[in-house]
Amino acid sequence: MTLLDRYFDAARATLGEVAASQGEPLEAAARLVADSVAAGGVLHVFGAGHSQLVALDAYLRAGGLACVNPIVDPLLAPAAGHEVSRRERQQGLAATLLEGEDLRPGEVVLVVSNSGVNAVPVELAVGCRDRGLTVVALTNVDQAKATPARHPSGAKLHEVADVVVDNRCPAGDAAVPLDGPSDRGTPPDPIDRGTPPGFPGLLRPGPLRRVGPLTTVVGAAVVAALAARVAELLQQRGAGVPVLVSQNLDGGAAERNDELLRAYRGRTRLPL
Repeated sequence: MTLLDRYFDAARATLGEVAASQGEPLEAAARLVADSVAAGGVLHVFGAGHSQLVALDAYLRAGGLACVNPIVDPLLAPAAGHEVSRRERQQGLAATLLEGEDLRPGEVVLVVSNSGVNAVPVELAVGCRDRGLTVVALTNVDQAKATPARHPSGAKLHEVADVVVDNRCPAGDAAVPLDGPSDRGTPPDPIDRGTPPGFPGLLRPGPLRRVGPLTTVVGAAVVAALAARVAELLQQRGAGVPVLVSQNLDGGAAERNDELLRAYRGRTRLPL
């Protein structure tokens, strides 16, 4: 098997594990979001670093919900590079992010953080709960439990959320080991023989040489499944189902989307 095969096997296995083990919290989250949307609320989403990609995948997405508001800091985006790691640990930043948000009691916020131990997602979750919102966390519970908290309170995201969805991804995200002596129990060579200058350890076999991150794939699937279940619940209640369609389809897709989004302008980062 090549790493192509092994990666797809790992992705299928992890998605299967999420489907088999996380149905209860996902159902609970979907019902909370459906209740809020039926009452005129929106779903708020937040993530930092590559978790921001998962959160943003719910926003203005064909086949997704129109009522999604991303809480966004450009300096927490993946394009910000290594600065994201420092900024995500910054105490007090979450309060600043929430100051400009229209957060209403009874609404739901989805906070995405694989590690769940940094200050910003923890404080953002607490700040939303203090404002009367329900917090749904999408995180890696095993990794969070095995990692020291980076907030002085000692709190981690899964401990301050109302509903916790476990992404069941491997610790460190990368799913597939590169075969090498250390993967078969032989300690890695401490000397980087033949390694190109400036790239220490690049060619050295070792236990940290793993590839194939899964959290974006799994997280996007979880968010899409959640939105689908929310739409189903709204339809079952006879409520309006604010689902967007692709702008690239003929038959008035753009006009239909504009009509749906008009109800949420001013609440979902769309201009008034």
